[in-house]
Parts: sequence; C-alpha cells; structure tokens
Amino acid sequence: MPRVSTSKTRHNPEDLTTIRGYPDTLKLFRMPASKFWYVRMFIYGRGIVKKSTRCEKLSDAREFAISWYEDRLLEKKQHKAIGSQSFAVFAARLQETQKRQISRGELVPEMAAYDKQRLDRDVLPRFGTTHIAKIDYKSVDEFIDDLKNDRDLAQSTLKKYVVLIRKVMKEAEREGVLDHIPSLPTVKRNDTPRPWFSPEEYQQVLNACRELRDNPPPRYQFDFAEMYDFIVFMIHTFLRPSEWKMLQNKHIRFLQQDGIEQLVISVPNPKTLRAGGHIDSTSTEIAAEVYRNRLLMRNDGANDYLFLNEIKDRDYAGDRMSSMFKFVVERANLERDRYGQKHTTYSLRHSALCYQILKTEGRDLFGLAKNARTSVLMLEKFYLTDLSPQMPQFVAQLRTTQTLETKGAP
Repeated sequence: MPRVSTSKTRHNPEDLTTIRGYPDTLKLFRMPASKFWYVRMFIYGRGIVKKSTRCEKLSDAREFAISWYEDRLLEKKQHKAIGSQSFAVFAARLQETQKRQISRGELVPEMAAYDKQRLDRDVLPRFGTTHIAKIDYKSVDEFIDDLKNDRDLAQSTLKKYVVLIRKVMKEAEREGVLDHIPSLPTVKRNDTPRPWFSPEEYQQVLNACRELRDNPPPRYQFDFAEMYDFIVFMIHTFLRPSEWKMLQNKHIRFLQQDGIEQLVISVPNPKTLRAGGHIDSTSTEIAAEVYRNRLLMRNDGANDYLFLNEIKDRDYAGDRMSSMFKFVVERANLERDRYGQKHTTYSLRHSALCYQILKTEGRDLFGLAKNARTSVLMLEKFYLTDLSPQMPQFVAQLRTTQTLETKGAP
C-alpha cells in the first residue's frame, strides 16, 4: 500500500482548545507559521471557516472568538430572514399569481412572459437577494437610471420596470411582510406620435414590395407576394403584430352588409381580454378582398395560419416577418420617421388608425377604439393631437387609398 505522509508543516493546527459554554465546533488554535491565535468554526453551506484573531494572548483570543461567533450567528439569522423574505421569493409568488390569472382569462400569457423576461434579465440580478423591505425609492431610482444609461431604454419601457417592481412588492404586502408599498419613482412618458406611414410613404412601401415581389433577391428565400398581401391586410384590419401571427382561418368569417363584404376577426390572443378571451374586430372591404382572393388561395384549411403557415413556431414566424418587413422599408428608404423612430410592423397598425382618423376627421373615436381594441385616451394622446392639423390636407388623398394599393398589382 502507498505510504501516507504524516509529516507536519508550519501551517498545521496546534494547541487546539474550545471555549466553555460554546459549541465544540468553535475552536481556537495556533500554527507554527504565525504568532497569533486563530479561530475556526463549521458553518453550514460554507464548511470550515477560520480567521486570525490577531491576538497573541489566549484570553484576548477567547474574547475575539466569542464576538466573532456571535457575529456569525447574527449573520446566519439575517441570511435566513432574507432568504424567506427576499425580492426573489415574492417575484416567484407573482409568477404563480399570474399563472392563476391566465387560467381565469384575466391575463394574456404574453404579458406574463414579458414580466418574466424583465425579471430574469434585469430585476432579479439587481434585487433578487435583497430583503423586500429594503427596496425603496432611492434603490429603484438608481436601478432605473442605470437601465437608462446602459441601454437607453424608452421612457415607456422604464415605466414598465417600475410597475413590475410594484407588483412584486404588492405580493409582499398581501402576505403582511410589508405594511405598505413605499413611494417609487415616477417615470414620465414622452407622448411622441407613433411612427406611421403617410399615404405617400405607404405608396413607397408598396412600390418597394412590388419590386421585390417581381424581382426577388436571390439570397432571400422569401415570398414577397405574401409580404405585399400582409402589408395591405394589416393596414385594413388594425391588428397588432402580436395578434396576426396566431390568426387562423377558423378565426375569420365574412360579413355582408349593404352590398359590401367585410371580415369579422375573432382575435385569439388580444392584448386586452374580454368576453372569455376573444374580441371581434371588423375589417374594411379591402381586407376581405385580399383574404378571399389571395390568402385563401394559399392556405384554406380551418387550422391554417393566414401568414407564413409553413412555419409552425409562431414566435419565429413573427420574427421572420418583422425582419423581412425591415428589409422592405429599407428598400423604400423609410427606416425611420421624421422623429427618428424606427418603422416596424407596428407602424402598419399605427397607419391603419391614422388613416381612419383622417378619413373621419376624428369623429367617432369610441367606435374606432372599440374596433381596434384600444382606448379613446390612447387615440387622443398618440394620434389625434398630431393629426389634427393635417386633416384637411389628407382627407382627399385618403379616398384614393385603394388606387394606390392596386396600382401596378396583377
């Protein structure tokens, strides 16, 4: 058998001694390498922890060891309290609450997913191990300031972080851990008009898409004819980007009224919930025409998706359409609006709302808001104020929208 070395070194403990009235795991010892006494103790989760007392006399070392031991006990108690009442614990409780809200139809899964994403990426790394009662105005304000400086997040996004932190703290308040939720920073939103396409810009986008449809770039394996139909359909249905990707033929029905055919769309995943999770929205007659003559010709099964049906991962389908739409607007030299905001697929919804407001000169905002699944306040705040001066200028042009869309189309 191999021999095991038993030779001593200058760092081997000597003169091990315990302290009367304290656990045997608390020991004092010396080493030949140092003139000072050392103290050591087993701490669960950390193993054997030792520290120099910086004392040469045993009596002084005992006093140091007792004080050090009591500090470790207090630290252990504080750690246990924080562990059971940390921000992370109540963040997990919030996610459980949101799961129940989803099952009751009170919350859409996307909203809970956004909260989880923000928690995992930013909030928990900052506050996860902090006792919930230690989070106050100053700590949250510094957190928001760091987010702004590091990633230049929009005011609306920063506000969502504050709301999320308040929701976690609300869980602690419900359980009696917090007497009340402290005052938290108020993030002021800049009510910048939404990025949309004027009628002339809309024509530019369609022209660019027609060019790509008729002369597809070899390196892009994408059907720009489907993109063209997507753009027109979105303009005439008021859909959000998160809503179109889940639409199937079973969610669409035709409506005949006064000799005009329109669509009634039962949005399966609206941002806001009502009537058991489904909200019906009516399209224009142009959307009905595109749907009957183009979309159904591609995929007519009840469970077929209206766009990119071949992609079963619908999150990927949304990302794919968004990236190719970005390519189209770049071709049209419309990457940004006059305020410097990027044009995305959301610009199609914004354009749809703007066109309807301009056509009606702002009348019946309640009907438009209800059909578009938003509020009159949102329309007044982000659309009406910016569009009011333009109404007389654009009303006549908007009557030719269908001509712009069909010009050059097969």
